[in-house]
Amino acid sequence: MKKVLRYALFFLIGAFFIYYAFRQADPAKMWSEIKSANFMWIGLAWVAGMTSNLSRAMRWQIISEPLGYKTKLSNSFHGVMVSYLVNFAIPRGGEITRAAMLSKVEKMPLGTVIGTVVAERVTDLLFMGLVLLLALGLQYDIILDFFSSNSGDGSDSGTNWVLYGILAAGVIGAVLFFTLRKKLDHIPIVHKVNELYNSFIEGIKGLTKIKKPIAFTIHSIIIWVMYFLMVYFCFYAIPQTSMLGANAGLTVLVISTLAVILPSPGGLGTFHTFVPLGLVLYGINAEDGLTYATIAHASQMLMFIVFGTISLISMVFLQRKALTE
Repeated sequence: MKKVLRYALFFLIGAFFIYYAFRQADPAKMWSEIKSANFMWIGLAWVAGMTSNLSRAMRWQIISEPLGYKTKLSNSFHGVMVSYLVNFAIPRGGEITRAAMLSKVEKMPLGTVIGTVVAERVTDLLFMGLVLLLALGLQYDIILDFFSSNSGDGSDSGTNWVLYGILAAGVIGAVLFFTLRKKLDHIPIVHKVNELYNSFIEGIKGLTKIKKPIAFTIHSIIIWVMYFLMVYFCFYAIPQTSMLGANAGLTVLVISTLAVILPSPGGLGTFHTFVPLGLVLYGINAEDGLTYATIAHASQMLMFIVFGTISLISMVFLQRKALTE
């Protein structure tokens, strides 16, 4: 019952953000702009997306190797695609489904597969942090100017104090967490955070056993470069965003990644709400930003539905084959 209520809450969150994002949109105008989009660039975004998925599959093979398992690339790739497909229906359910299927097809213990997936996610979290720092470092002036221009007195000092306050709150929060996390473990939300922290530490330990660290790092870089190209290529799909550069692509990459992390099915609604807000930094109005977000998200969703369904069917047949062997 708790799971049903949790999933219902996820869909309600998604529905709320969809309503919020599209509440003032002109459907006829948006549909006209979507139909006139340059689909060649969307196709290139698909190529980038599938390249990232292939690299992710190859990276999982590298993680599994030290554990004594020589896994098939096709199985790993199908597992990646199925996880994305399931995440559109059940938030956070994709990784569990992927682990369960790969466990049966590759004949690996479920706990072992889950451990490799945790190691993957820890790596993604580390790289996401690096991308965030890169985006902030390259565009600090742009972000500062935006907040300054929207502050009450137009001065930089107030904005600086806000940024310093956020940083101080983060540091204080981290210190309190590490100081009190064991004492307050009986509180459900603290216990959940502790579980996530422990999983993160176990993932870090798992990464130290990798036999091909250079190949692992290269694939991790490829994955995030392809993620960047997925959002960047979509800029050229419509004229309103075609003049945006790499810095804007970094910003959208960070925002879209955070939006997908939020508890909404496949980032539905959250992506459409927050990406246009990020594009405001570069002079793109909310309506054009929403058109871009709709095209970028729909293209990704369609890609994962098409190829994810093919992979799901393949994995079902492979599971049946594995049971008969």
